[in-house]
Amino acid sequence: MPWFIALSGSIVAILICIYRKLNTGLTMLIGAIALGLLARLNISGFLEVVINGLWNSVTIMLIISILLLGVLGHILKATGALEEIILNLNALVTDIRIIAVAMPMMIGMLTVPGGAILSAPLCAEAGSRLKASPVRQAVINNWFRHVLYFMFPLFPSLIIASELSGVSLSRFFIHNLPLTVIGTVFGFFLLFRDYSGSTKSSGPGFTWPRMGLLFKSILPLILILILVVFFNVYFPFALLAGIILALFNYLPAKGRGRELIFRLRTMLLPGIKFSVALVIVGIMIYKEMLSQTGVITDMTNVVLEMGLPVIVLIAVISFLVGMLTGDNSASVVILFPLFMPLIPAGAAVYPAYLAFLYAGSTAGHIISPAHPCFSLTREYYGVDTTKFMALTLPMLAVVMAAGFLITLMFGYH
Repeated sequence: MPWFIALSGSIVAILICIYRKLNTGLTMLIGAIALGLLARLNISGFLEVVINGLWNSVTIMLIISILLLGVLGHILKATGALEEIILNLNALVTDIRIIAVAMPMMIGMLTVPGGAILSAPLCAEAGSRLKASPVRQAVINNWFRHVLYFMFPLFPSLIIASELSGVSLSRFFIHNLPLTVIGTVFGFFLLFRDYSGSTKSSGPGFTWPRMGLLFKSILPLILILILVVFFNVYFPFALLAGIILALFNYLPAKGRGRELIFRLRTMLLPGIKFSVALVIVGIMIYKEMLSQTGVITDMTNVVLEMGLPVIVLIAVISFLVGMLTGDNSASVVILFPLFMPLIPAGAAVYPAYLAFLYAGSTAGHIISPAHPCFSLTREYYGVDTTKFMALTLPMLAVVMAAGFLITLMFGYH
């Protein structure tokens, strides 16, 4: 069966499941099955997809990490650490909106797949103080975690793009820095436009004791960051260390042993969310099915043959591939070999076009249901996918339009 029928059928199946408000992981599984059936994949092909999709280091790491992140978030909330983080930050920064932006941005620098679930409880705490709707909280968490990735030099997919193209990370950074700035400013305006009033803290302001309380409340998160960034510790192991520290944090002066036993009995199991782990299973199988059926490559080849201007092809195809794969590294590996021959290597426009190609892939990746952060954030807040997308699309449109214009300007030099 033609690739476009198979892909369209899969997308229709996913949309129906979204409309029926099924679990995102189950939705992606159904989409993968529909794609495989319409592409006439045989039983051995289905088995290969399932085995390759699940039995690999990335999937295993993601599932373990997501379960542990849920436990950590539950412990931080149950021990009062989340409330302490927001209270102390609000006393120091004074504007809860800045806190709601800063938390996902800081944790986003960890660049761990699915890591938005770690900042989700913090954003929820800040959002509840703003009285923001769950869908607004979800988009704030997802957007400000990823808006850095248009230019963040430590993001793995940007490193891959630099290696594949021979364009330095600094050039990517320079070309796409305006996109991050524009996305941050416009996102702040759009998402907080109704909250310009009662966002100020009535706290005492900056004091060193308050700084100490803040440090204590975020110590488990700091430990995780240090272990991963500076010591390259396997992320699940770093999470375990953070969980252990969170369990010991805020123990009372008396009866510490009894309280610790109580926490072990009441805070570990309730934090495990298997429905969230199912999201990872569905996403990884769907990604593998896309690769196995070859629909992405077929679609890209057809669009390339249309004879449209290269910059238009970059904008359309990069966004579509990023959205369909939900994996920025995978889409970079697909896109860059396809487009590099179409751009004169010695021309001044070469790095600008490739930076825009990367930006388009990142934009599609941000809003993809196959992207773990998107789906996990939606699942955590329990919000409607269409509303989530509708609030995110204007920000993506502004960023893509800015990237298009900036790339055109470089094309005239």
